[in-house]
Amino acid sequence: AAPAGHREMMTATASVSLVPRVTPARPARRVGPRAWGGSGGWRRPRKGRRMDRRSAGDAPKPPADNSDLEPEQRDYTGTLKQYEEVPLVPKKLPAMLFPAEEVLLPGSAQVLHLYEARFLALLDEVTNETGGLFAHVTFLPPAQDETDDGGLRVNQVATLVRVEEVQREEVGAKVTIIGESRMSLRELEEKSQRGYLVGTFVPIPVMQDDGSAAYKPSKTELDEVEALADFIDDAVNDCVALVDKLLDGDGDDKLWDTSDAANEVEWGHGEVGNLKRAMAWIEGPYVTLDMLQVPCAMSERDWLRDAVEERVRHSELQLAERLSFACLQVAPASTEADYARLVSCRNVAMSAQHGLMDRLRLGKTLLEEQRSALRAKVALKSAFGAADDAKKDDAN
Repeated sequence: AAPAGHREMMTATASVSLVPRVTPARPARRVGPRAWGGSGGWRRPRKGRRMDRRSAGDAPKPPADNSDLEPEQRDYTGTLKQYEEVPLVPKKLPAMLFPAEEVLLPGSAQVLHLYEARFLALLDEVTNETGGLFAHVTFLPPAQDETDDGGLRVNQVATLVRVEEVQREEVGAKVTIIGESRMSLRELEEKSQRGYLVGTFVPIPVMQDDGSAAYKPSKTELDEVEALADFIDDAVNDCVALVDKLLDGDGDDKLWDTSDAANEVEWGHGEVGNLKRAMAWIEGPYVTLDMLQVPCAMSERDWLRDAVEERVRHSELQLAERLSFACLQVAPASTEADYARLVSCRNVAMSAQHGLMDRLRLGKTLLEEQRSALRAKVALKSAFGAADDAKKDDAN
């Protein structure tokens, strides 16, 4: 069965030359305005109220399956806006396919070692024509009740990624990419002359100052999201401190430094982000598909200029939206089961069926589990350390 969150899937032919049909999607759990958002952000000023911290024993234990990750139906107390719907303009972008377990959320980072001719051709177009932007698209294996005809089920929600750095190698190039925003895939085809994929996408709208384009949250909903964002803020700081203790970092920023991450990826690709890097991304500018004007060379388009010049002014709602993606990061010393759990969370977060409130609740659940696991590991390490010290004392 498909992981939670993969509601909208498209099917591509074996050559991925076109996307002619849509795999039937399960109906959404609810109808009406999506869970839009609230206030909050990374390290914002407190307003005199915060959620109680929990001890390690209070954090929920992961269930045997991931059924608890699907957001529950909820009542909406906000108001629908009167607005004129603006048609979304489709745009074409080079695209790369990845397995569903390698979904890249906004705020997360990967290093790709590209060495095949078709991917180096894609990199040339990205750096010379699309301002360093391309599409990160995920696919699933055939469903259990579906005949394997050699095609791919492609997730209809893709990530717009920005090339942060290109490091040329003797063989190919290592490319550091950052997830920036979500897009909806309309069509996927092969650029026959150069061998790589090109997709037609429309942007999934990001948060506005006071809610989504169609929905304004109520005071009660804003308060709930503020509380969730406060909890996530505290949990992130706890996890960072616990990792420092676990790895004997004692606050050393070298533990979180990703400046040399590309050199750690020999072949293929790997995730290189972490909580600290993702939290810094929250304060950066939005990069969305509708901002792209082609042709545009990467050297001519500085997507982060506003951040450097301190002109980024996110609302509390926008900070909360970016936080809801950025908090879903890999915890150091994670097990395979921990990572599988994270992947399920990320797939739910990417789905267009779920919104900001759902993602913040998801982040709260995941961070509770990560913090509990890290506390247990730190306690175990301390116990073994005390035992080793006692043996040394006895020996002396």
